[in-house]
Amino acid sequence: MARPMRPAPTSGRPAAPVSLNAASLQDTIAAARARIEAKLSSQGIKPSGPNSIRPPASAITQRPSPTVSAPSASASASASTVQPTELHPMLRADFKSLSSKTARPAMPRISTIKANQRKEEPKKLKIEHEVPASFTDPQKNPYLDPSLGRYTKVEPRQRKHGKQFQFVRPGRYVEQADKLRAEAKVEQLKAEIKERAAKARLEEEVLDVNAIRPTEPPLIEWWDAPFLAGDTYADVDGFKLDGPDSLVSIYVQHPVPLQPPGSITNVETAPSKIFLTQKERKKIRRQRRMEQQREHREKVMLGLLPPDQPKLRMSNFMRIMANQSVPDPTKLEAEVRKQMKARVEKHEAENRANRLTKEQKTEKHESKAKAEETKGIISVLFRVRNLKHPQHRYKVSVNARQLHLTGTALVCPEISIILVEGAEKFVKTYKKLLLRRIDWSVADAVPSEGSEEPLRADASDDKQDSAEQLDSLPDGAADVADANNECHLVWQGQIQERRFNEFRVRDCPTETQAKNWLAGAGCEALWRVAKQFDPENSASGMEPLV
Repeated sequence: MARPMRPAPTSGRPAAPVSLNAASLQDTIAAARARIEAKLSSQGIKPSGPNSIRPPASAITQRPSPTVSAPSASASASASTVQPTELHPMLRADFKSLSSKTARPAMPRISTIKANQRKEEPKKLKIEHEVPASFTDPQKNPYLDPSLGRYTKVEPRQRKHGKQFQFVRPGRYVEQADKLRAEAKVEQLKAEIKERAAKARLEEEVLDVNAIRPTEPPLIEWWDAPFLAGDTYADVDGFKLDGPDSLVSIYVQHPVPLQPPGSITNVETAPSKIFLTQKERKKIRRQRRMEQQREHREKVMLGLLPPDQPKLRMSNFMRIMANQSVPDPTKLEAEVRKQMKARVEKHEAENRANRLTKEQKTEKHESKAKAEETKGIISVLFRVRNLKHPQHRYKVSVNARQLHLTGTALVCPEISIILVEGAEKFVKTYKKLLLRRIDWSVADAVPSEGSEEPLRADASDDKQDSAEQLDSLPDGAADVADANNECHLVWQGQIQERRFNEFRVRDCPTETQAKNWLAGAGCEALWRVAKQFDPENSASGMEPLV
């Protein structure tokens, strides 16, 4: 039984909403589409295509429902003249009919992000025409390189894929390097031969490969010649083992025993020296101090020693005395400062007690010097072009005496020699002084009495001797300064014992007087060695400071 409808109100209040059926809902959708098409047509857009939306006839002929307002009715009336609109591609597919196994519908290739846009591949350029004949003709093309061969084509070369590695044979470059070294050695030997020939004034010497080849071995060796009857080893039966001319006899030749220049310590009785590294020495010291501290703590725990007093300082006395009541902090601070001062004074007193006296220092230095002399006595000969300046004499004599060296320095008009002997350690220091430190071409003034130069105990006597030598020189001799003056090491060797008792500088006007001074010590031959010394041709000038 249908429910009767209420009559429409006549008052000014709005009517209540009425429920819509399916037909009215389709009419509303058609009216909305008509409004959209009307708006597009007003903007100059004319939709067309097979998929354009056409409003149903009911939306055009029938009147709108009562719930549709007046503007909607007017829009629906104007929709009859609007052309249909094309559907979006996404709305064309029927997704319900598509299964998950079938292919997805075609999507528009539209990318809104710059990074997602596909870049177009650059087109490969290809030369379509052939290489002209004039390009490969050397007469017409002066820039053509015939050595290029197959690379004369204009078109770009394509890389051949699948090319395998070509490994080098092991030892190939080593052989090439050995060959280059051999050639360089041959060139160096040729240059040395050419230099020697030029020095010996043999310009006509033939320089070829045969000049540097080693000589062929002799037919017989020199040590076999006295025992062979012939000049070859073919005659095996012809040995000279008997007879007066044979070197084989019933006597045995014993070599003459020679005593070594230095004393040799008995290896069986002498203990071997063990030198520890710095890390090992620190470890031993640390273990020793830990053991002493452990023993001290044990004695304190047993009551054999009183406990140590706290080591108060200005930075920790408030922390140590925190549990005690301090009525007068000022007095406590003064006590802390007093303890600190007492500790410093105790430390300085121990250092003064352990400090060696002047006599003890001298005795210690002499004992070390004697210990160095037991290792061997070294003698060194120097040649100086000019030793007339008093400052050079002063440095030579003072340093020799301070290093416990004996010998002499002979000053002659042509050359001067310095002969010293002593321990190897002190001789090494003296060699550095003469060959490196002293500038023989420049000379300063002799140190005055107020000079601050450090001298040893016997330096005052040396200073007095130098002053006496300066007074004994003729006028103007003290200002001598030779720009070409230099010192060279002539000879160095080990001797059995000292030949001089002290070091003195002597002036010898003639060479005969200098030879007589050296003959008294058995060193006359050293003058001839120093006289014939040539620093350019002698290898002794290049000896290291050992």
